[in-house]
Amino acid sequence: MFFYFCENPWKKVVFCLCLLCGSSLHLWAQLSVSFPFDGAIFQRNASNLATIHVGGSYTGAVDRIEARLVAVSGGQNIDWTAIHINPSGGIFSGSLFSVLGGWYTLEVRSILFNNVVQTTTLSRVGVGEVFVVAGQSNAQGVDNHGAKASSDGQGRVKYVNWTLPCPSGTCQNVDPPFPVISTLNNAGATIAPNGISSWAWGELGDAIIARYNVPVMFFNAAANGSSVGNWSRSADGLPSVNVHVGILYAGNPNFPYNYLRKALNYYGSMFGVRAVLWHQGESDTHKNNNADPNDNTSANEYRDSLKYVINRSRNHSGKIMLPWVVSRASYFSVADANIISGQNLTISPADKIFAGPETDNLQTPRPDGAHLENLTNGQQAVSELASRWNSALDNSFFTNATPYSATALPSLTLSCLNNTYSITAPSGYQYFWVNGNGAISTSFSSSQTVNVGSGNYRVYLKDASGNIILSQMVTVPALPPQPPTITSTASTVSSGQEVTLFAQGCAGSVSWSAGLIGNSIVQHPSQTTTYSATCSIGSCASISSSYQVTVCAQNVTVTTTFNAGTVGDVKASNAITGVNTVKAGATMTYDAKKSITLQPGFVAEKNSNFKAVVGQGCAN
Repeated sequence: MFFYFCENPWKKVVFCLCLLCGSSLHLWAQLSVSFPFDGAIFQRNASNLATIHVGGSYTGAVDRIEARLVAVSGGQNIDWTAIHINPSGGIFSGSLFSVLGGWYTLEVRSILFNNVVQTTTLSRVGVGEVFVVAGQSNAQGVDNHGAKASSDGQGRVKYVNWTLPCPSGTCQNVDPPFPVISTLNNAGATIAPNGISSWAWGELGDAIIARYNVPVMFFNAAANGSSVGNWSRSADGLPSVNVHVGILYAGNPNFPYNYLRKALNYYGSMFGVRAVLWHQGESDTHKNNNADPNDNTSANEYRDSLKYVINRSRNHSGKIMLPWVVSRASYFSVADANIISGQNLTISPADKIFAGPETDNLQTPRPDGAHLENLTNGQQAVSELASRWNSALDNSFFTNATPYSATALPSLTLSCLNNTYSITAPSGYQYFWVNGNGAISTSFSSSQTVNVGSGNYRVYLKDASGNIILSQMVTVPALPPQPPTITSTASTVSSGQEVTLFAQGCAGSVSWSAGLIGNSIVQHPSQTTTYSATCSIGSCASISSSYQVTVCAQNVTVTTTFNAGTVGDVKASNAITGVNTVKAGATMTYDAKKSITLQPGFVAEKNSNFKAVVGQGCAN
């Protein structure tokens, strides 16, 4: 016979069980961040701060989503911050505010019952500078002219690798695809939406990083061979002639301006923007030296045309004081004072139009008459162009060129009715629903609310200006919703004793048979009770899960004979009296809060395993 009296021999066991309960939360949940993207850079404001919007999906139950930023270079850590309290439907979104300019690792975690369920990491995200380049080939870039890539060891100069399609010389009015961010460490990069090579922009990014220790992103909307008249007329969809070849520019009356509009409406909306960097004028010099003296661009005409482009870009993007930086450029075998004068007439810091570099005296004569080039063992003119842009973007520029911040993520809701899921976006937009990371051109619905099956979905929203807002991804589960798994702080309690029941695995709303809603409830049962819970998304509910809480008696007299093979325990909130037999081969525990009395007639046979524990009872 084995007979033990001890105050609490189970403390260590209970502790281990609690650890197991915490780790088991992972079995019901997954967490993913679908906005921002790895390598994304968001425009900082005049105070060197930005808001980073974060969104994604989760499965299982969570009480809140938290995020933090770990500074990698520059910047300042932001500790764990709740960005979404009580999310539902497997969708979360929120923001980290006042993020200092710098380069960060983003970590996001889900919390349930104050335990960490899952943590996921985005390797790099930044707050820094975003520029859109416009103009002609000495802004767009030229192949095989010795362009140098960024040499930043941390990969902090970024771009999106995509070129707007122009099959057979006819450019298409298409929206950019889902952005894939790359590092500008390749001289042959194509910078969306129309850039050729890293040109001067990789080196300019390095120079800005050296000054401010913030990451930099470029988009390139420049167009080779374009005149200022091509830009101003195409801003209204009017046809204009390529001054070099005498045919409709880009085969489409909306170009070259549409390159700029796409960059501002899509990338400028998504990441924010500091300014448009304009370098153009060479084609107008070429035009002014052709055989038709009536086809010249005067200083006033250049000013009026460029100001029109600036105003249209501001109106079309909804960024009414979008800063522009205008370089002084006209050299095409010769320079043209009228073009330079027109550019100088355009510059007006009070109107947020700033002076860029002067380039007519850079590498003259030029190897091909117009384009700058980094010559092998010779003048590094493209690198000098980067240096001059860096000088033009001085501290005064960054103080006075008020930037525009990224647009916040739209708030989406997942619901279910008649066994069909639906996702709803905010009102007031055009809608383009896609599967996964599909492009706008793959949209399967233009409705504000879309019915969907299980899968991954995003929506592109277009506002009245044509700005595009990309949502986070929504992961839609299978139907019906999975029933929750129920656990509790105790499966056996005294009458009226408090017990907390937990529901895990439900990404929607948990409804309890006790008439309460939530991932956990507190109860005080007076009798043995079976609780049930269902998981609902909208009006679609799972089957119910059940869990029994046994109410422990105050005093128990044991008269039952426990035969070989029996394993069990007897509990009481006060006292146990034993007058029975525990046969050889049986394993039994008597557990009472205050006392255990083994009266005459009680027998624990040889080779039985019997324990008597005083001090716990129903609390164990």
